[in-house]
Amino acid sequence: MNPDLEHLIVLQSQDLELKRLRAELADAPVRVSAAQTARAKAEVALTATKNSLAKEVVLRNSQETDAAAARTKIERLRKQMESATSAAQIAALEHEITFSEQSISRLEDEELASLERTDNLEAERSRLTDLLANTTSALEAERKRAAEVTAHNTASIAAIEAERAALRPRISENILSNYDRIAKGKGTALSEAANQKCSACQMMVRPQRWNDLIDRDPKSDFANTIFNCETCGRMLYYDPRRDAPVSSPAIDKLHRAESP
Repeated sequence: MNPDLEHLIVLQSQDLELKRLRAELADAPVRVSAAQTARAKAEVALTATKNSLAKEVVLRNSQETDAAAARTKIERLRKQMESATSAAQIAALEHEITFSEQSISRLEDEELASLERTDNLEAERSRLTDLLANTTSALEAERKRAAEVTAHNTASIAAIEAERAALRPRISENILSNYDRIAKGKGTALSEAANQKCSACQMMVRPQRWNDLIDRDPKSDFANTIFNCETCGRMLYYDPRRDAPVSSPAIDKLHRAESP
């Protein structure tokens, strides 16, 4: 394999790993922020539910007070009936008693409705209490993970950038320039040629070009030539282990970097 191409394979694996590590670094605070938002929403919802429960208690106390006042009024009206001297007075007192009894019935119905709402709110409070506990734990876990990712990825990035800085000068300047240009435009500059296709764009490689790729006879005119995909423009490389069980640490490293 062309020495420059072998170096480029390692370089692309480094670039892909740097991209992954930096994406994780950028994603870490986003995940923490999302966890903070989820916890804040749970806390707000729980507070609102507790406030609603408190309002129902106040409402029922008011209803009970009003019902008690109505019962007291009925007792007073019935005593007045005992001393009433005319049919008109009796009728007026009976009307007031009926009205008060209707008020008591309405208040009792409203109190039952309040109790039902309270039961639902208590169930919701229990659910939200659990949700708040879960989102609090999730936030703590994300903060811990963010700290670990930041420490690990920052150190890994520094190490890979040092390796990358040492590797780039070992590649021919024109080939490296071509690599940088293609990578900038397409995200990656290299693509494995497999099954007579470019793995990146999945377009077929012409038979003659395919033969040139797989036939790396040192005496061949194309032994050290770097071929580009005629469709996407990426530099093509062929994994010789498809033909024989030979070692290729550079390709292994690139395959690991390409794996999601």
